[in-house]
Amino acid sequence: MIEAIGARTLWAMHPDALSDLLAQLTITAKLPDSVKALATMMGGAKDAKAPADPIRDGSTLVVPVQGPTSPKGSYGGTSTERLTQIVLEAGDDPKIGAIVLPIMSPGGLVFGNAEVGDAIYSVRAKKPIIGVASPYAFSAAHWIGTQCSAFFASTSGEVGSVGVRGGHVDISGFEDKIGMKTTLIASSPEKIAGHPYGPLSEEDRAEMQADIDACNQTFVAAIARGRGIPAADVPKIHGEGRTFSAATAAQLGITDGVMTLRDVIAKYGSSRNRLGLMRRRAEIQGMAAAI
Repeated sequence: MIEAIGARTLWAMHPDALSDLLAQLTITAKLPDSVKALATMMGGAKDAKAPADPIRDGSTLVVPVQGPTSPKGSYGGTSTERLTQIVLEAGDDPKIGAIVLPIMSPGGLVFGNAEVGDAIYSVRAKKPIIGVASPYAFSAAHWIGTQCSAFFASTSGEVGSVGVRGGHVDISGFEDKIGMKTTLIASSPEKIAGHPYGPLSEEDRAEMQADIDACNQTFVAAIARGRGIPAADVPKIHGEGRTFSAATAAQLGITDGVMTLRDVIAKYGSSRNRLGLMRRRAEIQGMAAAI
């Protein structure tokens, strides 16, 4: 399973959504090519949905963030490269006064997420960019939301699931049951580190844990930067895997309040409100820098 998507693949995604996605990938990977081809001809394979296009509402650009986030939108969700490009171009467009990101995403791959976050954070120095969990923004999507000038959750919304996850599958027992044995031959042990045809070695486990810890530190640092709080406070406020209802998130300061997408678009369609948000965010960042 893990090998099908890369033995070193790291995820920042809600556990339930990740389990479902990996289960689908595992089943598909085990199908013989002939069966996959037959399923495609019979209409059993569904094409990935095209990414939602940005929508102009007056001087506001609405950019949907939907489904799993990954490079190229590999899992049928949002392409991190495309989102980065749209945000940067909108930041340089004088006709756009504000950017709104309605988020409905369980999170996704770690790959590409830091780049999106950096783009959002850089653009917010030029104009307001507002994230809305509409209705949910988990893990990598929570990361994206916290980089915005303001981050809201809709009335029934939910946010959180901060953290990074990897994994290893040992399929040697399965091969034994079907009378099969795989022998890997490589130029060096590192070339086949973490392979699924046997137990994970302690050395490989330690290396994977180090990668996960390093990615999580980047995640925490991004939230701290975006929300203007010390990194040490991120686990206390945003949790280490927990999710939070819209009301609880607002109360704890994880978000800036409870607001629907429609209300956000209406509010920040006003140049006065946009200017006020820019000033408040600058004040918060200034206080954070002074700590």
